[in-house]
Amino acid sequence: MTEMRPEATALSLTDRLDALVAALRDAGVSSERSAALLASAATATMHAVTIDALLHEETPTPTAARQPQRPIRLAA
Repeated sequence: MTEMRPEATALSLTDRLDALVAALRDAGVSSERSAALLASAATATMHAVTIDALLHEETPTPTAARQPQRPIRLAA
């Protein structure tokens, strides 16, 4: 399976949502039922894109060991 970047995932899922809209319309599903199904599908899509983006986040590479900083002294 090839790895997809978050943008590609979002576009792919958007295409699938569009296909679902067309399928519901072609099947004669009522507007109320279609709206409920599409709301659930849109929510699932947002979660999938968020998860994909989080999995592809660039993690900072560890830098050289940091020297502990001295506490700042404030005048009393």
